[in-house]
Amino acid sequence: MGIAFFDMDKTLLSKSSSSLYVRYLWRHRLISLSEVLEVMLVTAQYSLNMLNFPVAMARLSRRVQGGDATVTKALCDRWAEEELLSYIAPRALARLRDHQARGDHVVLLSASTQFAVEPVARHLGIPFRCTELEVSGGKFTGGVVGEPCYGEGKRIWAERIASERGVPLSACTFYTDSYSDRPLLDAVGHPVVVNPDRALRRYARQRGWPIEYFY
Repeated sequence: MGIAFFDMDKTLLSKSSSSLYVRYLWRHRLISLSEVLEVMLVTAQYSLNMLNFPVAMARLSRRVQGGDATVTKALCDRWAEEELLSYIAPRALARLRDHQARGDHVVLLSASTQFAVEPVARHLGIPFRCTELEVSGGKFTGGVVGEPCYGEGKRIWAERIASERGVPLSACTFYTDSYSDRPLLDAVGHPVVVNPDRALRRYARQRGWPIEYFY
């Protein structure tokens, strides 16, 4: 029995949750054009592996600081039901269920925040770890709880989860589309590259890793 870690955006989901959320907010007139453009820039930087994640998270944290987390959660839960869950890739879901049928523990690991990740994990009935925005007294503090679940931080969280279950990372599988996830890909015994970006496709071919397409 091992652990199968799944990335969320463009792996388990066929689209980026942040892009989908911004489109949802724009359609409902809940976001300004300048905010749309800012998210588009961050998404492009992420796709090109040029994103400075700590800087991006610090900017997001400052923007939401003092905001009502309960309102945000309610909005995101509604968005998930109306739209987000429909982007779960059927092939990804089939692979996830196959791991469960074999007795593997399945965990969703994502750099996205709890407001996008938790509804997906709850729908699938699996545990998750993500970049968690800190909330105190129902308000965003502007901080992040623990290590952001991105890059080396994602490897650290996976290592903790594996250690808690007494499973070595060599017995774990990790599915992802992004080159930014190479620290964890390098650490697990069974890396699987899914619908990879250009940099990750090249990296995977150099190492002889399997490349699959879920959508």
